[in-house]
Amino acid sequence: MTETERPLIEQACARVVIQFSNFNDKRDYEALCSLFTEDASFARPTDPDNYLNGRDNILAAFRARPNDRITRHLISNIVIDVVDGSHAKGTCYATLFMAPADAEPAMFGVKASASQLIGEFDMDFRLTRDGWKIARQGGRIIFTT
Repeated sequence: MTETERPLIEQACARVVIQFSNFNDKRDYEALCSLFTEDASFARPTDPDNYLNGRDNILAAFRARPNDRITRHLISNIVIDVVDGSHAKGTCYATLFMAPADAEPAMFGVKASASQLIGEFDMDFRLTRDGWKIARQGGRIIFTT
């Protein structure tokens, strides 16, 4: 691996991390699941011991989520460690703001729920013919309000 390849891999994987949260907040679950390899495993931070296996199962779980809330995931502290030319590992922090879909209007936007979550994700990435994808993603909640 050359000195120029490493930062390109880091940037590509960091983009996948950000896309995951953006697609999640937009409820574009098909696009979100396209970020995973076919054989990926995924566990929600609120249920870290229960991994879903396979892109189709991950998509079914996201589609089954209730549509009664607005979310915004703020992602920070992204660190990508390149293992080799086709594998990388990553971590990031996530702050989740939520509100009911019928939330009370505020001066700007809507009033957020009092309970917010701060957690972290850890990911394994794999280079596929379609680019860098998440092969495994797990997480845990660190703080709650």
